Amino acid sequence: MGRWKGEPAELQAFVPAHLSGFFEICPSSRPERMGSRNGGPCLRVGVLTRLRVEEGEGEVRILLNGRRSEARTSLHVARSLLSRGGGRLSLLVEHRLQVPLGAGYGASGAGALGLALTLCKALGIRGWRREAVREAHVAEVRNLTGLGDVGAQAWGGMVIGERPGAPPYGSWRRIPVPRGMRVVSCTLGELSTRKALSDPELGERSRRLGRRALEELLARPTLPTFLRVSSEFAEGLGLMDGELREIRDLFLREGALGATQTMLGRGIFGFVREERVRRLVRELSGCVGERAVVSSAVDPRGARLL
Repeated sequence: MGRWKGEPAELQAFVPAHLSGFFEICPSSRPERMGSRNGGPCLRVGVLTRLRVEEGEGEVRILLNGRRSEARTSLHVARSLLSRGGGRLSLLVEHRLQVPLGAGYGASGAGALGLALTLCKALGIRGWRREAVREAHVAEVRNLTGLGDVGAQAWGGMVIGERPGAPPYGSWRRIPVPRGMRVVSCTLGELSTRKALSDPELGERSRRLGRRALEELLARPTLPTFLRVSSEFAEGLGLMDGELREIRDLFLREGALGATQTMLGRGIFGFVREERVRRLVRELSGCVGERAVVSSAVDPRGARLL
């Protein structure tokens, strides 16, 4: 357990966005053991979090791109950690999003983890990084904003979630990404994670299809295998509509190694060689708008203090 040192502190963290190509919901009565087994890349864009801690009356102010926000997952992290830190403190939390919210980039998990990292460090909590991952994961599960992003975002790279949950229960591994590959993604709109995770039929399909996808990927952990099993998962899950298929086909026509639906989001992402990125981004921007398109290398380092 940590204890506040009594002096104002300001810390910053970066947490990469995370895209999932498939997932298997793994229920548990304990939120630290609940989660999903999934696979997908972390990006070099994500969420920047700045935290200011000072003596106060327990107020927590959260700003999202400069505007006051409820941000219930981040608020959950703040309340939980303040109850462990001792003293009456006030927090100012500023999240700067480099990716769209509610579009499958794991933005809520990235914000929660960035806050958890900075606040655990400020409070001097023993094993602060591991505790931060646990707190952020539990907050996501309890608020139905995600199940498997936080562990992957802490890990970094092209990640396979082998076992669900927070440390020490969850486990992750990386698979190699060929040099010269970038991730290109686009979003056509929001999809409610809370609603999707509350759908029992969707949960059952995800367990069956996600288990199969993970088994095949672990048997042959390569990028082409990931893209193939993710595409099969997306078709089987039943959230792919005609407009998404048109965008996916555009990726393939423009030379992407493969493309699939973002989970959970109404968007498409794929892996593209650097020399083909500019043309693909231009074509996508003409279809969905420039602000809806993201191009990034894979982030190999994961969540970190700045």
